[in-house]
Amino acid sequence: SYSFCTLLGHTMDIYMQAARAIQGSLDGQGQLKRLCLQKDVQKKRATYAVAAETSKHMVVLDDILKNSGFYTENPTFWPCLARVMSYDALFGSGLKGNVKTGTGYAVKKHLPKLKTVMQEMMRKKKIAEPSQLIAKTVKPRIPIYVRVNTLKATPEDAMEAFKADGWRMLEDGDVATVLEAAKPPKDLKRKRKGDDEDEKAEKAQKTEKGKKKKQKKKQEEEEEKDAEPTSSRKIFYRDPTLTSLFVFPPSAKYYLINHSLIKSSKAVIQDKASCLPPYLLLHCLEMTSLLDRENEGPTAGTTFLGPVMDGTAAPGNKTSLLAALSRGRRPIIAIERDEARAETLKERLKQMGADRVEVLVQSFLDCNPEDFANVEGILLDPSCSGSGIVDRIELGNTKTKEEEESRIESLAEFQTRMILHAMTFPSVRRIVYSTCSVHQAENEGVVRKVINDEDVKGKWGLADIMPGAWTTRAMPVFEDAQHCIRCSPAEDGTNGFFVAVFEKIPGKKKKRANKTRGGVKHQKQKEKRAAKKAEEEESGDEMEVVVEGGDSDSDE
Repeated sequence: SYSFCTLLGHTMDIYMQAARAIQGSLDGQGQLKRLCLQKDVQKKRATYAVAAETSKHMVVLDDILKNSGFYTENPTFWPCLARVMSYDALFGSGLKGNVKTGTGYAVKKHLPKLKTVMQEMMRKKKIAEPSQLIAKTVKPRIPIYVRVNTLKATPEDAMEAFKADGWRMLEDGDVATVLEAAKPPKDLKRKRKGDDEDEKAEKAQKTEKGKKKKQKKKQEEEEEKDAEPTSSRKIFYRDPTLTSLFVFPPSAKYYLINHSLIKSSKAVIQDKASCLPPYLLLHCLEMTSLLDRENEGPTAGTTFLGPVMDGTAAPGNKTSLLAALSRGRRPIIAIERDEARAETLKERLKQMGADRVEVLVQSFLDCNPEDFANVEGILLDPSCSGSGIVDRIELGNTKTKEEEESRIESLAEFQTRMILHAMTFPSVRRIVYSTCSVHQAENEGVVRKVINDEDVKGKWGLADIMPGAWTTRAMPVFEDAQHCIRCSPAEDGTNGFFVAVFEKIPGKKKKRANKTRGGVKHQKQKEKRAAKKAEEEESGDEMEVVVEGGDSDSDE
């Protein structure tokens, strides 16, 4: 192993920033990467590299620090900073600089004991290298998804740009094909140092025969590089469900993040699962909707919503997709409680050409429903465990099983409150709830609590999402649970994800809305009430129809 700190020119500031990011992630303030890339962080890449490596070694570092007596001798020192500096001292090239005070001095002074404990751990596990103390986990591989921002470009524009770079578009592509394309040819796979075969190869290289083999291998690698522009590995395809989405092999990541389409916000890298909630809120995918008066089965586009809200908008990918799908046909409100993140959200939406979206700085739970009485649809993707994100940097599991279960339970309670609050908005008819979690408590558990709530029973139900088309369904732990969907890396080639669509059952809307309309200030609704009053004066029978049937134009 090597030291990211030394490689990137570390300073005490980087150590401190990395420690703060790790602490923030442990405290539930956000993902490690996002915390390392905030505006006030200096040398962001170096900070993230240090924090990520320390996090991977977290459990081992804690065992070493504890068993060596470091925490006992230094009870007032900050554990996160001790972890960061101990990582560099033990697994890197060592702490640099003449540190005479604080945590750095304590780690240097305690280093012989730390090394003794580490060597004893290695002896017990019968391993030769410190890096082998870290359990290696094989994460599932998923494609890279590129969503064309149709506010600024067309899928055809993007397609031609990729083709111009030598990428071949498959007519009938699938996830398995692009994942296979990402694998290097078997004869070009590099063996890891320490393997028996590699050790034999090193000995062979000392002979003339070994030198010839090495030269031949190098020639094959050069030929492979030369052939890459027309190679079968440079392939992509257009997603058949979300037609503004293109699917690339994982190896295309660095090509894509530097592409002019991404840099100009004409396209964005966004997982397919994350794109589903906006499509479902606006009924742009097949769905058996409770709002369909004709009840003709799973169709797309049969219900039209007026103004919609993204209740947890930052960083803005889902919000910008709402804007792209709406094409100016409806007002969109984005809610973000953190002022700094709200400013970033505004900038991002402006870059994406969605600057007509109204961004409000406040917590969704603090929103007064009467102030948004014309909102008919709400998107909710609240804070969750993030356990479904494939490339997530997992912090060392320093929590007990009971502590982790308590954290998940607290998140589920918060998520339930968010949905129940959304249901109090007078005109809301559809709520799309999603998480990037694989935990049942945050997914089916939350939906079950909501559906069984006394204020919800008989008034709200679940729309059946893409029946027959999306095969990975929710766990059947309550009635209609399989109207909801899950997304799986293995089955669907996406991050782990969950989506549920709540809809107000027709016939229940007007009674509830009548109780709250006294405080409505929106001019359009005033005009509607005035028109209804005029109709009432002309015919009492017509008034009865309006009261029972609701606003007829809202379901068109």
